[in-house]
Amino acid sequence: MFLFKRNFTQRGMQNFSAQAKKSLLGITCVGKQDGGGAQVHAVMSALLFSRVTGIPYFHSPFRRVEHGRDAEAFAAEWEAAFNLGFSKPCVPHGVPTISAGAFNKEYRGVPAVVAEQHFHNFAERHLGMYPALAEELRARLLLPQRTFERPTIAVHIRRGDVVGNPAAAQRLTSNATALDNIKRVLADRPGHRVVVFSQGEPSDFGMLAEFCEFELNSDIFATVSGMIAADCLIMAKSSLSYVAGLLSKGAVYYEPFWHGPIPSWHVLPRAGAAHARSPVSFAAPALTAWRLRSRRSKPWD
Repeated sequence: MFLFKRNFTQRGMQNFSAQAKKSLLGITCVGKQDGGGAQVHAVMSALLFSRVTGIPYFHSPFRRVEHGRDAEAFAAEWEAAFNLGFSKPCVPHGVPTISAGAFNKEYRGVPAVVAEQHFHNFAERHLGMYPALAEELRARLLLPQRTFERPTIAVHIRRGDVVGNPAAAQRLTSNATALDNIKRVLADRPGHRVVVFSQGEPSDFGMLAEFCEFELNSDIFATVSGMIAADCLIMAKSSLSYVAGLLSKGAVYYEPFWHGPIPSWHVLPRAGAAHARSPVSFAAPALTAWRLRSRRSKPWD
């Protein structure tokens, strides 16, 4: 989200002028009202930004989350389950919140908190910093406890709102691609059971029903906990998958989409290139700007 036009280190604010430092109290992540996975991921990007730069993070609790009967009550459940505000202060009463754009216009007023919906553009350039943050966040989780008696590959296959929706076609993983991915992972991990986490009926998944087990239409928090707890996770093109992958201690197989992979993840071929073995390149440009800048160049979910 923020690009600095000077190279900087983890010392954080060293490249701001003294007056600018006095005007920037910290950052917060607020304003998203979409799915819970996307909102958790957005806050994680803000926490990573704070961790790398040293700029304080102020927590703004989720207000509304889609896909629940009551969006406000569902938001409270997500807030409690991921506990992202643990030990973090909220924005102090009376302190102004401003956008990155407003701060960029030479804002030099009273100390303010910069509020943005996410910090993904910054996080995508520091993906290698996520594992240390995830280690800290795992200790905060209040998800249902899940364990598996046998070595298990969890496969997240996104259905629900992407089925029959042309605008979301790029988010859909076909049964044929899912089958290719599972075969590839089983070749690396023979003897593992395969559990598909999704929505619908087993008959919706074609040949997968012949050798996969299914956990369908389950409680969302039990689902993401199972994805995190599995020995191996095959991700969907989904922020829920992405969050589970970040928090997993197991092997993670990543299906390429607009959020790039953590360096330790195994990159699967893009759909239509099931037999290609070359990894996907997600090289990020250097940070060379001298001020904060807000940019929305990708369809971040």
